[in-house]
Amino acid sequence: MYVDFSKYYIPKPKQVIAHRCKAKYMLFGGAIGGSKSWYLCAEAINQSMKYNGTRVVIVRKELSVMRRTIIVSFFQVCPPEIIRSYNQSSLQITIINGSILSFIEANTQKDPLLNKLKGLEIGWFGADEANEIAEYAYQILKTRLRWVLPDGSKPSYQGRLTSNPEACWLIPTFINSTSPDEVYIQSLTTDNYEENSDYVFQLKETFKDSPNLLRKYLYGDWSLSDSVNQLIPSEALLKAEKPLSGGFGNSIGIDPARYGDDRSVFTVLMNGNIEKIESYGKTSTTEIVNRAITLMEEYNIPAEYVGIDGIGIGAGVIDGLRALDFNVIDIQGGAKPIDEVIPTTFKPFNLRSQIYIELKNDFLNGNIGNLTNATLKQELSAIKYEIVADKTFRVVSKEAIKKILGLSPDFADSLAYANWVKNFKGASDFYISPSSGRDN
Repeated sequence: MYVDFSKYYIPKPKQVIAHRCKAKYMLFGGAIGGSKSWYLCAEAINQSMKYNGTRVVIVRKELSVMRRTIIVSFFQVCPPEIIRSYNQSSLQITIINGSILSFIEANTQKDPLLNKLKGLEIGWFGADEANEIAEYAYQILKTRLRWVLPDGSKPSYQGRLTSNPEACWLIPTFINSTSPDEVYIQSLTTDNYEENSDYVFQLKETFKDSPNLLRKYLYGDWSLSDSVNQLIPSEALLKAEKPLSGGFGNSIGIDPARYGDDRSVFTVLMNGNIEKIESYGKTSTTEIVNRAITLMEEYNIPAEYVGIDGIGIGAGVIDGLRALDFNVIDIQGGAKPIDEVIPTTFKPFNLRSQIYIELKNDFLNGNIGNLTNATLKQELSAIKYEIVADKTFRVVSKEAIKKILGLSPDFADSLAYANWVKNFKGASDFYISPSSGRDN
């Protein structure tokens, strides 16, 4: 049967590149109006027609949103003559060659274990606005690529995702990826609309007073994406890219790796500038102790200006350094805040929250410079806060941020510790506070 697909969909040059991509997993998008949804639907149709009797699935977080977005786009793109049937209740489409395409909700709030996905056997999957779904959903979908075609052969087993720039797990997984299996193809508004079109003009007018949103939604910039409860504004992070000419504070912050996939990170602040950032995979206590001593000697920074996360492996690092007469600062994030620099409106929930509010204030006041590390920028933009009872604010935990970003904010924590101890705090025993039972 001949189907004239061009009556419904003619790919633009950037979409052609995406359709020809051979990577197993690919993220497509980056700007408003880049025709992400049409590409995703067209690719799903292509996979369904290419392999007789295959199983294809498109997921999105909210079913109600899916019905009025991606499903509408699908029927605009899909030639009606290739559809054998459509079950509006199950959102399942049967193609004339026996392939089945399903639209499924991937919402961990309604289905915490994502059992709807775990029971699938598929040959291809798509994720619309993948920034909204949990990384866990993506990982499950990858394991479901196991469908065997009726003739005993196998389809190509691929996953395709779309998204606008957001501070989430897509950044380390695709934007910063060096893996040939997980690639990013950028689609800008101007890849789908002419630069002088009314649509592009409208976007520029809409965001003319919000340059960060313009960079994000028109130019597909993933580096800085403000959210409503983002602690440090993107504008402050942008200004901090330039080195300071006369800043204050020489210090070192160390965040030792606590878990297998976390990193031990060392940050050196010199006169307010981020002089050095080092990260290592799983490291021993002795290795961290030795590296800390080397950095102190190299930059002539006294131990009293070295802050270390004292939770987990950090406790052994601190004990090791103190045994060698390096009286470093033990930072217990879950301890009570100290009495200095307490905000007048809201009080910090714990020491970790107080450390981060000082970091925020130093960014706002232009006291930090040379912020050039892309990973650090992304982690800083992912730091969130929440207001809890009794006019108290709390910076969310490392574990919560890891769920958002897909990795632990080790770079951000290391900088926060260095910034906290750049002003002399006195004897390190001042920081050893009994746990108040509050989350770290």
